[in-house]
Amino acid sequence: MKNGFYFLLVFSILITNSSSQQADKLPDGIVAKIDIGSTGEPISPYVYGMFLEPLGNVDVGDLIDDGLWAEVLDDRKFFYTVDLNDTLDPINTRDSINQWRPVDDPEAVVMDSANAYVGAHTPKISTNSTTPQGIAQAGLAVVADKKYVGRIVLSGSLGVKVTISLIWGEGSDQKASVTLAQLTDEYKKYPFTLDCRHNSKEARLEITGIGEGTFSVGAVSLMPEDNIDGFRPDVIALLRDLNSGIYRWGGNMSSGYDWRDGIGDPDQRPPRYEYAWDAMENNDVGTHEMIRFAELIGVELSLTVNAGLGDAYSAAQWVEYVNGAAHTPMGTLRAENGHPEPFGIRLWCVGNESYGWWQLGQTNLKSHIIKHNMFAEKMKAVDPTIQLVASGASLEEMTITGSAYKATGKIKAEYDSASDWTGGLLRHALKNIDYMSEHFYCAVDQRFDIEAGKYVNVEEPLIDWTRRPANRVRAKAEHYQAYRKRIPGAKNVAVYLDEWAYFTNWVHPTPTLGVTIGYARALNEIIRHTDLIKMAGFTFGSSCLSFNDTDVIYNSTGLLFKLYQSQMGTIPVAIAGNVPQPAPKWPIGGGQPSINAGGDTYPLDMVAALTADRKALTIAIVNPTESDQEITLQLTGANVSNSVKKWTIAGTSVMARNIVGKEPEVTLEEGTLTGGEKLVVNAATINIYRYELL
Repeated sequence: MKNGFYFLLVFSILITNSSSQQADKLPDGIVAKIDIGSTGEPISPYVYGMFLEPLGNVDVGDLIDDGLWAEVLDDRKFFYTVDLNDTLDPINTRDSINQWRPVDDPEAVVMDSANAYVGAHTPKISTNSTTPQGIAQAGLAVVADKKYVGRIVLSGSLGVKVTISLIWGEGSDQKASVTLAQLTDEYKKYPFTLDCRHNSKEARLEITGIGEGTFSVGAVSLMPEDNIDGFRPDVIALLRDLNSGIYRWGGNMSSGYDWRDGIGDPDQRPPRYEYAWDAMENNDVGTHEMIRFAELIGVELSLTVNAGLGDAYSAAQWVEYVNGAAHTPMGTLRAENGHPEPFGIRLWCVGNESYGWWQLGQTNLKSHIIKHNMFAEKMKAVDPTIQLVASGASLEEMTITGSAYKATGKIKAEYDSASDWTGGLLRHALKNIDYMSEHFYCAVDQRFDIEAGKYVNVEEPLIDWTRRPANRVRAKAEHYQAYRKRIPGAKNVAVYLDEWAYFTNWVHPTPTLGVTIGYARALNEIIRHTDLIKMAGFTFGSSCLSFNDTDVIYNSTGLLFKLYQSQMGTIPVAIAGNVPQPAPKWPIGGGQPSINAGGDTYPLDMVAALTADRKALTIAIVNPTESDQEITLQLTGANVSNSVKKWTIAGTSVMARNIVGKEPEVTLEEGTLTGGEKLVVNAATINIYRYELL
């Protein structure tokens, strides 16, 4: 069975053929016919994949440092000057950053550029024999009865003793300290361990010296002892249990990222200013760390090369570093950095959102096609086995981002024009494309006005605003159907939907139940298009979690991905409904497809799939309304058991959230019910039913 746009809805056509004359004669109830013998292309486990990049912004925090990476300290390699000034220069758009401050005399601390250990400068502290002088960082979150392990790179005068103290209170017994002596003129790395005895969110680390002379702090690190190769074990455990299949590492930062900064000794990797996000990048999490992260959570990793300010030669060198034999120049460097065997990364993305005017080094379509082919030639010469993902943007994406207007002066993107980014790549770079990347973001409370060419505020009921992500999927499917007709060979290129989410700021990382219902509807629409969408990357992997510096739980989106990945079948089954979706409310283009997403079981959103062993039928039903709905199921092609398993995501309200440290408002419950034709689907819920086949 073909399911390129949607499953053939057999008997719904009987209604829609004369809908204009019989709109008042719709059936009294929703009926869904499920033909177990009519199946589509398998659902790839990779459609539950995730996207991640090192940096975030004021809305989401630093996705690595604040979510996955166990480092307690900020700016541990002293990108910023150590002083009493609250203003960071250059600015840092992270939600917060703990700054280093002088201890006692500010004049005792200078930034030494001539003898910097790493980066532009290193703090050098003048000491005396009576009053400890040094630097400190406050605002640290620590946990009682936990060991913290660290390392510090020091140089200094022989007579100076340096004390490192973790302080969680004002009393003399409210700290743990270690003292280091015998400093040398050369930088040397010293390990240390500190025992924390009390919880605190306002602890501080002090590094002070006493004795006549000076000492310099090249770099310092502090992590809980239970970290797993630098990652938080609690976060690793939750992300591993999502079984996401694939992660993409990249994003806006890729357009200015030099992969060479992220290899080698972490203490000597230079901190850099990341211009895409206007924030400081520590470069602690680079190639080796992200590949290790993927291993820890059991997923494949795709890497995004810098096709913004970067060049094809550097991209090819990265491929060789990751996949080349140990005797190649970059393979030799990898071996020197502790990994003689190639990593064997299969998927490589040539740029990120290269169509976007917000990307560093962004150029026009014609130039990017040349660039893509140059990158492909160099990268495949190093490793012919890799698969390349082109940075595409179908017409609706070009329209709503304003990229079409910048390219042609027209709000709406058009086929075969300078605003047809995906079409241009398919026409002129097809031999160098294995997958086409597509992105989309939606607003909760805004829609794109195709006439005004901008987002406008709109108040819509739950059923409408939660359809927006699914409609973006549907719009892409419509465009790709056109590409497959227009461009010979385009049908052989699948879509990697490697960024998608609502962009409205307050959904990260504490989405509401309503937002999660929107995500469920998007997953359902992806399942309706398994011939096209083979992989996906939700924004972000860490956005499935609610976390702070010491604790983490699944938020409602995490519960959704856990439910679908673990309980949804893999072989799509045709559903014929009797109640079509209403026509799109707003003009076609931008976020509106020609036919609303959701299938013909309106107002419910429903998909079905057999398990891989074909021993059970699973049915996912989303109720995006605030009232209970009844549906009649008519199953053909097999007999099913009378006992049905059911999983339900529900909340205390549409605005319910799961926030770490608070009582969960959204739950995932498992139960059973007695089979029958009729199901009552509760208001504002996400459900999966499992019927065993007899």
